[in-house]
Amino acid sequence: MSKVLRNRTEKIVLRSAKELFAQKGYHQTSISDIIRRAGVARGTFYLYFQSKRDVFNTILDELVKSLGGIMKRIDLNSSTPPLEQLRNILRLIFTLALEDPDMPRILLSRAVGLDREFDRKLHEFYGAVQGKVESALQHGIELGLVRMCNTEITACCILGCSKEVIEFISSEPKSIFQLDELLDEILNFGLQGILTSRMA
Repeated sequence: MSKVLRNRTEKIVLRSAKELFAQKGYHQTSISDIIRRAGVARGTFYLYFQSKRDVFNTILDELVKSLGGIMKRIDLNSSTPPLEQLRNILRLIFTLALEDPDMPRILLSRAVGLDREFDRKLHEFYGAVQGKVESALQHGIELGLVRMCNTEITACCILGCSKEVIEFISSEPKSIFQLDELLDEILNFGLQGILTSRMA
C-alpha cells in the first residue's frame, strides 16, 4: 500500500472517529461505529490503530501539534506591533475552533469521570496547553509587555476563559457574532478587565 493511500485512509478514519466522538461521545462510540462511518474493513482499521483509545490519543496529539504551530512568541523585532501579533495568534486559535467544531465538543466532553485513562489523556492535553500559555506569559514578562504575576494561576484563568468562549462559539450559530468583535472583547477583557475609571 502506498504511503499516500495509507495517509488518506488514516485521515478518513480519524475524521470519522472525530465526528462520532463529537456526536455520540467517546464512550458511546465503538470501533464498529468508526469503521462503518469510515467505510473501511476492520483489518484496515488495525493497520493504523491498536484501539479506540489509540485513535483518541492521535486526535489530541495532532491538536497539540497544531496549537504549537499557532502559539508563536511575540517578536519585538517584527514590523507588526506586539498587540497585533497577539491578535493574529488569537485569530488563528479561534478560527481553528470554528473550522473544526467537532474538536471543542470532544475536548469539553461531559464524560469526564467515567474513564480514568480518558481523564488522564484530557488532563495531559490541557496541561500541555497551559504550559504553552505559562511560557508565553513568562516571555511577555521578560519583554516588559506583561505585568509581574503568578504565571501558573494566570494561565489557568486564561485557559478557563478560553474554554468557555470556545464552547460558546462552537454551539451557537456563527451568524450571531463576528470574529473581529469576538477578538475585540477578548483582548479588551484581558487588557482592561471590566471596571471603569470610576472604580479606581
